Amino acid sequence: MSTTSPTAEVASRIGRRDRGRGIDKIYIALVAAASLLALVAIGFFVAVTASRTGKVWDTFGVWGFVTGTKWVPSPAQGLPVFGALPAIYGTVLTSAIALLIAAPVAIGIALATTVFLPQRLRKPVASLVDLLAAVPSVVYGVWGLLVLVPATKPLLSWLAEHTQGIPLLGGPIIGGQSFILAGIVLAVMIIPIIAAISREVLQSVPNDQREAALALGATRWEMVRGAMLPWSRSGIVGACALGLGRAVGETIAIAFVLGNYPEYLGKSIFSPGTTLASQIAGEVNDNTGDLHLQSLIALGVLMFLIAFGINALARLIVARSARGPRRPSLRFGGQKGGATARPETNVSLPEMFSRIDLPETLSPSRRRRSRGAETTIYGFLGLAMIPLVLIIGSILLKGVPALSWDFFTQDPPSDPNAFSGGIRNAIVGSLMMMIIATAIAAPLGILVALFIHETTAAPKPVRTAARGVGFVVDVLLGAPSIVIGLLVYVALVLGHQYSAFAGSIALAVIMFPIVVRSTDEILRLVPRSLSEASLALGARRWKTAWSVVLPAAAPGIITGVMLALARAAGETAPLLFTSLGNQQFSLDVNAPIEALPHQIFQDIILTVTPATEQRAWGAALVLISIILGLTLIARLLGRRSQIAR
Repeated sequence: MSTTSPTAEVASRIGRRDRGRGIDKIYIALVAAASLLALVAIGFFVAVTASRTGKVWDTFGVWGFVTGTKWVPSPAQGLPVFGALPAIYGTVLTSAIALLIAAPVAIGIALATTVFLPQRLRKPVASLVDLLAAVPSVVYGVWGLLVLVPATKPLLSWLAEHTQGIPLLGGPIIGGQSFILAGIVLAVMIIPIIAAISREVLQSVPNDQREAALALGATRWEMVRGAMLPWSRSGIVGACALGLGRAVGETIAIAFVLGNYPEYLGKSIFSPGTTLASQIAGEVNDNTGDLHLQSLIALGVLMFLIAFGINALARLIVARSARGPRRPSLRFGGQKGGATARPETNVSLPEMFSRIDLPETLSPSRRRRSRGAETTIYGFLGLAMIPLVLIIGSILLKGVPALSWDFFTQDPPSDPNAFSGGIRNAIVGSLMMMIIATAIAAPLGILVALFIHETTAAPKPVRTAARGVGFVVDVLLGAPSIVIGLLVYVALVLGHQYSAFAGSIALAVIMFPIVVRSTDEILRLVPRSLSEASLALGARRWKTAWSVVLPAAAPGIITGVMLALARAAGETAPLLFTSLGNQQFSLDVNAPIEALPHQIFQDIILTVTPATEQRAWGAALVLISIILGLTLIARLLGRRSQIAR
């Protein structure tokens, strides 16, 4: 028989409850501190970088720098002159070409994979298109420079010769590099982004909207045109804007295919040129003068502002679409034998049928229009398959012969003409930086997501702080990777040295917002009843989060981390300014280190020989295999998470 008095038992329980309340406070303080740490770190990078642009504004003025047409770092006489207009022109022109090509193709793919393809083919075809998103930009650049540019040079030369005098047409051909090819490569890169978001938006159209259109006698195309597209218009526009934001920030592929010719301002689409990103990537180095370096940093500020504006507008449009648009009018048919419906939101189908005179037969003109539209959509789908086949085929054809045991176990030779050696240093360097970046970004991102999740029912000041954290995360999510690399370069490398640690920090900054947003979305999907039941049984908030919420969300969280890791693994631009590269094998985190994307860049841009080209194709195959492996693991985990729910 216990000798403990009832009073002592109650006191003991109160003590345990007080200790649990204290741990709860520690838990909230921990997730809040993680959010504050992220904000402080990002603020530090931004403040240090902004402080390095003052000389530019003092010398040229904001308007003078933005509208300046000359970029002369080393003039024969006089002082250097720097103007951003040629780079802004190239950025706008290449992005516009990319959007004009990618938007109709991507929307056609989205329609094919939601409406027109047989049900059993929709997911496989969508997955094939998504493979384009798994190809790193440096691989697009290699394919564009070594395959696309030589193949299209005769055609572009002929077109330029026969279009003299036409605005934006005609012009000099230098090595085959041109705005039009850069726009085409960018279009291929943003097609999967626009297609994936448009597909999600189209799938959100209510089934009764589609069924009502078909029941009223519409063909499938008329149903799409009259019921689905009006409903999802704003979401599709937002998807196109997100794709445009991605195109604005692209660096390495543009540097390969467009070159770096700031003097070609206002030239034709067949001429070479430059963009904000390629200008920065091509000129930042240890020998860059102070005013020159500050001008390049100012270009990064301009590019960030442009990308931020586009991404903010796109997310606003997509969010507005997600809140549920007005039910659009249904119109199908034509003047001959057509039917027109204008249902209100709350009109029942019997009422709708009573108002409509349904056509008894499908007129030949309606049949021709529907078949023509479907043929066009299938044509867009086939068009998207062409670059996928060409890129993957080129990588396999040229990359497989480079693979051998020595290729994985030896370092590159000192002689660029030697076919011996391998990429051991790059493989180990990439894995090393990926591990460090994940160790930084994953726990920090999960804690920040928990802070956002735990403050949904908090007092207004705390909710406001959480929204501020979410805003910063969204800003980082849309920031071009070269801008992130430039921030880390100015804050950690300039005045110190290139290192694996600096490269890992840059990759961690790229991974961080992806981890936060994916984890936040997964936490929202965990049934509230689980946490409420845990709290009702007496568990504290930290215990509920650790033992109930996180285990339930674990597959989805790991999926987000793997997707973030796959994105960071293929980044090249940030590594140009941080880890720099190293031809020798190294495990020193405080010294320069090689990585697969940078190895490819160096083999194609800096030391171009048949041997380095072969090594670059082999490295590209290895890099894509790593990224596809990470993406496949993420998909499998995501499917497991869906099954569990």
